[in-house]
Amino acid sequence: MAIRKRASNFAGIAAQEPFLIVGRNPQLVSAVSLAVMGVLAVCVALRAGQGFVVPIAMALVFAVLLAPLCRLLEMIWIPRPLAAVFSLVTAGFVAWMAFSLIAEPASRLMEDAPAMMKRAERHLQELQAPLKPLTDISKEVEGLSIVDPETPASRRVVMQEQGLASSIVATAGGAVVQTGFVFILCFFLLLTREEFRIKYIAFQRTLAGRVRAARVFRDVGRRVTGYMLTFSIINLVVGVGTGLACWQLGLPEPIMWGGLAFITNFIPFLGPAIMMGLLGMAGLATFETLMEASFPLLAFMAVSFLEANIITPTVVGKRMTLNPLAIILVVSFWIWLWGPIGGVVALPLLIMFKVICDHTPPLRVIGALIGAPLVRDTRIKDEIAAQTIPHRKLGSHEPEATEGDAIKAQVAVV
Repeated sequence: MAIRKRASNFAGIAAQEPFLIVGRNPQLVSAVSLAVMGVLAVCVALRAGQGFVVPIAMALVFAVLLAPLCRLLEMIWIPRPLAAVFSLVTAGFVAWMAFSLIAEPASRLMEDAPAMMKRAERHLQELQAPLKPLTDISKEVEGLSIVDPETPASRRVVMQEQGLASSIVATAGGAVVQTGFVFILCFFLLLTREEFRIKYIAFQRTLAGRVRAARVFRDVGRRVTGYMLTFSIINLVVGVGTGLACWQLGLPEPIMWGGLAFITNFIPFLGPAIMMGLLGMAGLATFETLMEASFPLLAFMAVSFLEANIITPTVVGKRMTLNPLAIILVVSFWIWLWGPIGGVVALPLLIMFKVICDHTPPLRVIGALIGAPLVRDTRIKDEIAAQTIPHRKLGSHEPEATEGDAIKAQVAVV
């Protein structure tokens, strides 16, 4: 009995020619090409204007973080300029205290640097002992001369590099100028934040757009401040644990190591790796045996493991979860673009971008890929109805509500 072959459902479909999509949708191809070129142009502009754009980004992040403190001071009848100045002075004092906790022990540690370097070099030679045959072969290969030796008539030009003192002075001068620029920008952002917010909401054409804009401003402040405050507390626990472990193991200047752990942990993934390298070198330069030298590194690895797998998931939970892949890509991008400062501002900028994506319908997919979406409020219709402009009743002597009053009411409710 012959088996009949069943006809395929795709037999009647004609094969499409190559580049058919390109031929039928030239506008889509042009839009994608322009988008790619625009992204590349923005990256080049951010890299070229690093000296101007970096202070603006840092001032924006600091203004968002200091806005709750400034708002709290305004609630107790302190004028807004004084509240902004007090917030900046408080932030500067905290930064100075953190720097002093690290700089002073580091200066004392530099006095014993020669002996510590010799001890570290001895331990490194012990670690390189199994690789000595490969090192000898490499030296022999490097000793082979392929190019003719220099003749007496040949000349060698040596470029004189900039001295250490002059480079430090130049770097310090630029850092002072940028720090002052950041403080000035942050002051004016704190001073004009409410006016800018109300004006931006007022320029939205529809009431739903005004509600959406107000919610973006609200959630940016809440999410960034809450995220950074939570992780500051977690990093403080990591710093205290690292300092206590270094003190118990006998590593010099445990306060400095705790402060470094607190600061570097703000840079996801890269910060703990830098701290591991520093503690590894410090252990080699301090202790006599390799076993003792590995104890500070192992202790910090244990603290980081507890923080990443127990403390952070318990404290943060699913409400503020960000995709680790998105964090790695964003932190790597901003470090490549702006250096260590880019790693510091990467997370706040990522949170701001995620909030904007969550409140913009075409970009909600991107926001969901970055992390857990925001909790949707089902009372939006009631809020919009409550935020409509009231009309004056007939025979009433009350002044008619203006559009500016309605905008302020929207801002207050949302």
